[in-house]
Amino acid sequence: MSKGQINSVLGPISPDKLETTLMHEHFAASFDGWVSDQTIVPYQRDKIMEINLKWLKEVKDLGIQTVVDATSNDLCRDPILMRNLSQKSGLNIICATGLYYENLGAAHYWNFLRDNGSSIEEMIYEMMVKEITVGIGDTGVKAGVIKVATGRGHATGYELAVVRAGGRASKDTGVPVITHTEGPTLGPEQADWLMATGANPKQIMIGHMNNSNNILYHQSILLRPDVSLGFDRTGLNPPIAGGTLAEIEATIAKLCSMGYAGRICLSHDYVGYWHTRKFEWADAGHSEEYHYPTYISKQAIPHLKALGVTREQINQIMVENPKRLFTGR
Repeated sequence: MSKGQINSVLGPISPDKLETTLMHEHFAASFDGWVSDQTIVPYQRDKIMEINLKWLKEVKDLGIQTVVDATSNDLCRDPILMRNLSQKSGLNIICATGLYYENLGAAHYWNFLRDNGSSIEEMIYEMMVKEITVGIGDTGVKAGVIKVATGRGHATGYELAVVRAGGRASKDTGVPVITHTEGPTLGPEQADWLMATGANPKQIMIGHMNNSNNILYHQSILLRPDVSLGFDRTGLNPPIAGGTLAEIEATIAKLCSMGYAGRICLSHDYVGYWHTRKFEWADAGHSEEYHYPTYISKQAIPHLKALGVTREQINQIMVENPKRLFTGR
C-alpha cells in the first residue's frame, strides 16, 4: 500500500476519494461451516452480484461513494465478488481481514493449532499483514480494514489472540481496526486491548453501539481519547438494538450536542445475501422496511437534523470521521 493511500478492492485510492462512507456492511455472509452444506446451497456469485448491485445503485444515487464490507475471513468473505461489485457499481469498496468471535467463527481450526503448540496470535498477525500488504490468496485484492470480535460479557483466549493480532497488524500497516461487540459489553476493554498493542486510537472504531441506549456506556468508551464509536447497526430495532430507532437516534444527537460528533460513524450492518438455507428471523428486529442500506440517507440523517445535529456535524460523521479512521490523522 502506497504511503497515504487506502486499499480498495480495485487498488490504492487517495483518502479524498472516500467521500461519504458506510463503515460496516456485508454483501454476503454466512457462519463458519457453510462450506459443509454447499451440496444443497451452492455458492451463486452471479445471483449475489445482482442482488447487491441493486442496493449499491440506490445508495450511490443518494450520495454514498464508499462501502466498507466488514465480513471477516470466516463468514463467507468473497474478495472477487467485491472487486466485481466495485467495477460494476463505480463505488469504492473496502475489504476486511480478520476473524469473528469464538462461538460463531473459525475458532476450532485456530484452537487446534494452539493446542498443538502453535502461537496463533503470531499466525493470525502474519495472515492479516499479508492480506493487507500482498493480497488475499491469489485474488490480488488487498484488505483495507481489520475486523476483530468478542463474545458477550467476556473474551476467550482465542478472541484475545485475534484482538492482539489485529492491533499489532494495524500498528504495523496503518490500516484501521473495526470491532464487533455482543450486547453492550466489552467496548471499553476492546479499546484498551487494542491500544496496548500500539494501535493508533484514531484508527480504532468500537462497533455496534446501537446495542445500547445507555449513554454512560458510550461515554465509558469515549474516555479513551480519539477512539471512535460505530453506530453501525442503524435501522435495526429491538431486541437486536438496545432501543427503538428514535431512542438510538436521540442518543446520537445527544452525543453530538456534547461535542462527540468527531468520534461517531454510521452504518447499517446490512447483509445483502445470506448464504444459507432459507430461514425466518426468530425476532422482529430485522424489519426490511428500516434495516436497509438507504435508511441512514433517507431517514436517520433527516431525523438527526430535526434533533439539532447540524449539516457540518453530519458531514463530520459521514465523510471526515471515516477519512480519519483510515489515515490516523
